[in-house]
Amino acid sequence: MGVALQTTGKDRRKELILSTIQTIASDGISNVTLAKVASNSELSPAIINFYFKTKKQLLLDTLVFLEQEWTSILQSRLEHAVSAEQRILGYIHSCFDQRIFVADKIAAWYAYWSANHAVKDYRDILTRSDQFDIQLIKECVADLLDQSNSSKLDAEVLARGLQGLTDSLWRQALISSDSISRKDAVEMCERYLSQFMTFDHAPFESDFKNNEVSDLLPFWTYQDDEFFELELERLFQPNWMLVGHVSEIPAPGDYLTFQGFGERALVVRDKSGKVNAFHNICRHRGSTILTGEGRCRQSLSCPFHGWRYNFDGKLQFVPGQSGFSNLDPEKYSLKPVDLEIWNGFVFIRFVSGGASVQEQMQPIEHEIEHYRLNELQPYQEPAQYAFQNPESLPINWKIYHDIDNEGYHVPIGHPTLQQLYGLSYVDSYVKDIPISKGRFNERVGNLWSVKHYRNLMPKFEHLPDDRQDLWLYIGIFPNLVLALYPEMVEIYMSIPCTPTRTEVIGKCYALPDERRGIKALRYLNRRINMITAGEDYFYMNAMQEGLKSSVFPKWTLSETAETGIRAYHHAIQTRLPVAKLENKPRPGT
Repeated sequence: MGVALQTTGKDRRKELILSTIQTIASDGISNVTLAKVASNSELSPAIINFYFKTKKQLLLDTLVFLEQEWTSILQSRLEHAVSAEQRILGYIHSCFDQRIFVADKIAAWYAYWSANHAVKDYRDILTRSDQFDIQLIKECVADLLDQSNSSKLDAEVLARGLQGLTDSLWRQALISSDSISRKDAVEMCERYLSQFMTFDHAPFESDFKNNEVSDLLPFWTYQDDEFFELELERLFQPNWMLVGHVSEIPAPGDYLTFQGFGERALVVRDKSGKVNAFHNICRHRGSTILTGEGRCRQSLSCPFHGWRYNFDGKLQFVPGQSGFSNLDPEKYSLKPVDLEIWNGFVFIRFVSGGASVQEQMQPIEHEIEHYRLNELQPYQEPAQYAFQNPESLPINWKIYHDIDNEGYHVPIGHPTLQQLYGLSYVDSYVKDIPISKGRFNERVGNLWSVKHYRNLMPKFEHLPDDRQDLWLYIGIFPNLVLALYPEMVEIYMSIPCTPTRTEVIGKCYALPDERRGIKALRYLNRRINMITAGEDYFYMNAMQEGLKSSVFPKWTLSETAETGIRAYHHAIQTRLPVAKLENKPRPGT
C-alpha cells in the first residue's frame, strides 16, 4: 500500500524559492512578479502570499538561500581539509559543485550581482560572501607559495586571479551551458595553480570525497601512527593537563612533575609561596632535572652536570662556569609553562592560547561549589587499593574513555556499581562538559563492600541533601575525569604513549577527617572503585584485541544510554576533521 507524503511548510517555501530562481533565469530579476513565481510553481497566488508578503521579501530570501547553499557546500568540503592544498581544492570543487554549477542558479547569482548597486541588502550579502572567499583563497595560496619556495610572488594577486578564473568559467557556462563541464572547469583551475606552485591535487578527490562517517570515530584512528601524532599535537599539547593539587606542595621547594606526549614539566613552590611551572629540561643539554615528586632544599639541581636553578627558574650556579664564554644567567633560565590553579588543582599547558580552565569549567561551578576543593589534602590510599602511578595499559587511549563515557555497561559489567547506584545512573552534558550522576539505590545491596559502605555513610555537614548520596563524575577534555564522592575526591586521566599503549594516572584527595568510620568509608570506596577498574580493564583489553579482527563490527550505539561516546567522538572530530573519514587517507594527507 502506498503512503501519501505530506508537504511541509519548509518544503513548500523551498519550492517557491526554487521557482523564483527559475523565473529570474528566464525573465530577469526586474521582471519577477509573485504571479509569475506562482505560475511557474503551479501554485495559487494565495499560497505564495502566505509565505512571502512582498516581492522584495521573496527576492531577498532567495538570495539568502543561494548564499546559505554556497556556504554549506563550501564548509562541508573545508571540514574534510587538513592542509592548504586540500582547502584550496575544496574551494575549487565547491565552485563547480553540481548543486550550484547549473544554468538557472548561475543566472540568478549574476542577476543579483547586477542589481546589488541599487539594493543595499543584496550588496551586504554579496560583499560578505566575496570577502570571505577571497580571504580563504589568499591564505591558502600564501601557504602553498611558502611550501613551494615561491614566497616572492604576490599571494593576493594570484588569489584574485583564481577568483577571476572561476568567475569567467561561470560566465562561459551562463552563455552556453554545454561549453564547459564541471570536470573541465576544475582541471583548468588546477592548471592555473600549477603554473606557480607545486602540489599534488589527488588527495582531495581520492581521500576525502565521499569518505565521511557521521559522528563516530573510524577504527583506523585507534591504530594509526600518523593520526596518533596529530592527536598529541592538536588534542594534548594545547589543552590543560592536571599535575596535582596545591596541598601536595605546601612548602618552598616542594615539587610535582608531569611527563607525557614528548613533553616534561615540573611544578615547584618558590620561597615567596608562589607556585611556578617550567619545562623539566635543563638548559645545558636537555637532561631531566627532577622526577616524581618531593622536596628540594635550596635549588633545582640537574643530576647530569649539576647546573642549579632557583625555585623561580633563574639559573643559579654552573660548575666550571669560567669554561663557558658569555653565559648569561637570565638567558639560560628554565623555560616557563602555562600554569593555572583552579579550585586548588594545578594545571599546566604546553602550547599557549585558548580558554583558561576557569572559563572552560564555569558552566559546572554550581555542581562543585559545596565540595571545598581548595581545602583538599592528599589521601593515603590503602596499599592494596592504591593507584600504581603510572599504570600502563596495552590499549589506545580513546578506548579508555569510550568505556568511561557510557553507563550502558554498568548493569551487566559492574555488579558492584549497579547495586550502589545503577538504578539512577545517567550521563548528560552541561554545555560541552560531560556529567555523570549516580544516586544511591533506595535498597541497600547485599555485596559486602556496598552494604558496609552504605551503612557507614554519615551526613556530611558541608554538603547539601542532594549531594549526600551522590557519586558525581565530571569530564575535562581530552583525558581527565574528576570524581566527587561525599567522603572524598578522585581524579584519573589517560596519558597516550603509543597508539596501543596508554598510561593511567590516578590520585585521591579528601578533607581532613580522622574519624574511624570515615577512614573505613574511604577504604570501602577504594575497594569498590578498584573492583570496577579491574572489570573495565578487562573490557578495554577485549576491545583493543577486537580491533585486530576482520569482523570487528561498526558500532551501533544506544540513542539513550551511549550518547556520551557519540559526543566525545564529535569533540575529537571537531578538532581533527580528518577523523571523520571512514577510510584511512594516504600518509601525509
